[in-house]
Amino acid sequence: MDKQRREIDTRRPSYATFRKRRRIGLLVLVLLAALFVVGIGSYFFSGTTTEEVSEAPPEEVETPAEEEAAQEESAAEKKAAEERAAAEEEERKAAVVPDDPTLFLTVPRLGIYGHTVRNDDSEAALDLGAIKVPKSSFPWQKEDTNTYIACHRIGWPGTESYNQCLNLPAMQMGDEIFLQDTLGRVYQYRISELRAVKPNDSWITKPVAGKDVVSLQTCTETLEDWWTLGPGLFGGGPESGRFVAQAERV
Repeated sequence: MDKQRREIDTRRPSYATFRKRRRIGLLVLVLLAALFVVGIGSYFFSGTTTEEVSEAPPEEVETPAEEEAAQEESAAEKKAAEERAAAEEEERKAAVVPDDPTLFLTVPRLGIYGHTVRNDDSEAALDLGAIKVPKSSFPWQKEDTNTYIACHRIGWPGTESYNQCLNLPAMQMGDEIFLQDTLGRVYQYRISELRAVKPNDSWITKPVAGKDVVSLQTCTETLEDWWTLGPGLFGGGPESGRFVAQAERV
């Protein structure tokens, strides 16, 4: 019996072993509980973060290049608007017809600056200075034009007609002619044709198809002789000629 009891006692764990196993079991439970808590926390934390990030809209940040491009576009639009307004104002002014048809002539090649051009084809008016043939066009007209101006070569001392167009035959292609109306508008032309015509060639005063021109005319001794200062300069005789310098609008 004693021997059997001793064998049974040897199979039973000691109290120290029992305590050790209990501590190990508690430690395992604590670790499992800690892992569970960490897992649950990570789950909720990650879910909240994802939701917040997905709901928050991305912030748009303009780069310096985009800001500069926007400023340039705004400046270009402003400039275009100003140009349109200026063009409309010029068009409005161009449509106005002056009450006074008098023009003012400038021809740098001839030393003519601001000479009066009367809308009058009488001899008295021509003796004072350049005249515009009344039936010819005005520079502010929109259709095909030919503002036809006549002037003396020798003229009369003390007036603008004196030697006014003496050197008209010396005009060259590309030389400039300027007309100004009584509203202050300036019309610029460049010489495009030089020719001689007969005294009765009235067609030379007609509008030129598809063009806006001004014509300067003076008398010559003959059709071929542009430089002799003889009686033909005063328009006498059928042999006299007319020298015409025609300029197109710039």
